[in-house]
Amino acid sequence: MQTAEATTEPRFGGSADEQRIAEEAFRTVVTMGRFFPKTAPIRVRLTALAEFFAGRDSARTAEEWRAELDRVLTANPDVFGRESTDDGEVVFVTTALGVSPVGQARPVNMHTLARRFQEPIPVPEQPVTPARRRRPSTAEEQLIAALEAEESALAQAEGAAEVETWEPVAEEEVEVVVEPTTAAAPETIDLAGIAALEPDALAAIITDELRHDLSVAGFGDRWMVEDKVPRLSRGDLRRFRDYLLERNQPLADETLLQDILGLRPTSDDYDLMRFAVNFRLSREHREFEFVGTTDQRLWTTTGLPTIGTAKRKASEIGTDYRYLIENPGVDTAAGEPVVEHVLTFYEYQLGVLPYDATFQALLPAAMQPEQRAAVLAFESPQTYETFFVELRYPTGNRGGYLAGFERFFAENLVPGALITIERSENNGRYLLEYLPISGQDRKLLQLDEKKGRYAFRPTTFYCATQENMLLTENRFPRLANTAPLEERIRRRPEEVLAALFERVGESEGAGASRRYMAILDDLLAAINVERPVNAELIRAIAGSPDNPQFSVDPDVEDVFYYQPPAE
Repeated sequence: MQTAEATTEPRFGGSADEQRIAEEAFRTVVTMGRFFPKTAPIRVRLTALAEFFAGRDSARTAEEWRAELDRVLTANPDVFGRESTDDGEVVFVTTALGVSPVGQARPVNMHTLARRFQEPIPVPEQPVTPARRRRPSTAEEQLIAALEAEESALAQAEGAAEVETWEPVAEEEVEVVVEPTTAAAPETIDLAGIAALEPDALAAIITDELRHDLSVAGFGDRWMVEDKVPRLSRGDLRRFRDYLLERNQPLADETLLQDILGLRPTSDDYDLMRFAVNFRLSREHREFEFVGTTDQRLWTTTGLPTIGTAKRKASEIGTDYRYLIENPGVDTAAGEPVVEHVLTFYEYQLGVLPYDATFQALLPAAMQPEQRAAVLAFESPQTYETFFVELRYPTGNRGGYLAGFERFFAENLVPGALITIERSENNGRYLLEYLPISGQDRKLLQLDEKKGRYAFRPTTFYCATQENMLLTENRFPRLANTAPLEERIRRRPEEVLAALFERVGESEGAGASRRYMAILDDLLAAINVERPVNAELIRAIAGSPDNPQFSVDPDVEDVFYYQPPAE
């Protein structure tokens, strides 16, 4: 049988307007302390309460509301108790029942949960069964007799020392004083501080609390009680995985929902089952991985082909782009729908693009916590093709980048090509375009993978390029027949810069005073043959006092010098 708890509304004194103000103040305080026990005191500073009322009613200032609230609440001592802090601040205290806890004496023998644990119900006494004594053997009797004789001799030698005997104390003589455990007084609620929080900051706090609550299921910006989320059988999960392997590509949650579970968007429980599929798959870390965005929720599984190049490991490419974390470059305003980019030799060879500040403003951020990557669909209107690109987010000491352009770059572009990437209405789909031109024949730098050497070969291309990033034979003749730098050198940008000075710079002087001069455009184009580096990093290396071998021309902008250390 269930009984409803009887509650009474507090009564306020004064005029009708004063009663309205007192009731509104009581509702405000109780709302802020809605998670407190009904008998727990809820304290609020008069200053914070006055600022809250002033924010809602601009006809009165906070100081006027402070005087009015102090007068009205003081006139209702049965509901609001008035206290003063050490710093002279006025604090009003009430409870969810509408009874002031100030001046109320607490019963001494109050029944509390803490006292129940401190004074448990005594366990009934069990009759003691006397243990049966075994008669000692002859050897044991001899040993006992020898020990007793030794103890007697030792006591006589020490003068028959007196042995004290402790008598047990009767249980009724022991006085046990147990103080009832009282809960700490709740902290004062700062209404003004909560009201001053930005919506995004408040949403982040709530989201973090929900994410750590095991009874709440969440995916993206949607939340639900975990027990109410439909469950998927092991057979459903197996069919999801088999279908992903059959299609051999990441698939959207809607595709899995319609093709495997047979639900249609018009079904009443379609949205519920879509949330259930995403939430349940997010718990299966060993077999499924979320690689989608807010508008295109894609899932992949183990065994699908890797998106990206096979020429270099993904971890090594991420290490090459670590400079984007240490030197992020120029910030770009978020929301730009189109990004222009000039393709470097490194990006062309591996089919990658940097996830720098410019692309971060264009591409979507990770939707889920600890999301490793997002698979985006890129469409080329000029070649009538659509392909997947994997956006790898920065992790630890590895920078982020986009991978999967290798075939498209090789068939349509050259290093130095100017491309544009445009965001569509779906943040999981993008347009990739370049400016077509009439055919041009130039000798461009290429890597002969069989010989492991760089060479200039005649190339015909049909895309617009940026001249300062073209690697032509007339501009960099000394790059011909050179080998890629060793891995131990490639790891350090300053060592790569020093090596490129000797390959593309102009030599000045001789002997110990010999040095090389180069401009920024030449260094930027040549150093990106070996590893990704932006102009800001080159300026930082050349101008750092930690690298005395480099120097900056004080008269001409972006002209640098390198003097090899004496052998």
